[in-house]
Amino acid sequence: MTLDLSYLNEQPSEAQEEAVKKAVEAECIRAIATYLTEVANAMDSNAIETLNAASLRAMADELLKRLDNGEDQTN
Repeated sequence: MTLDLSYLNEQPSEAQEEAVKKAVEAECIRAIATYLTEVANAMDSNAIETLNAASLRAMADELLKRLDNGEDQTN
């Protein structure tokens, strides 16, 4: 059985590339907005009044831990 792989040599059109870029950007923005909402809710529920550099770094560390945990679960 011969498998036709010629499609691998095809380049996406500029319109297709632009559509993918816009879709990725939209999902990134949606994810950031969702996260910021989670942060605001956590701040409300824990009576956190202000954010500073240290608290932002702690939030970044927590996000990285989520990624690490997700990678560990898929392996």
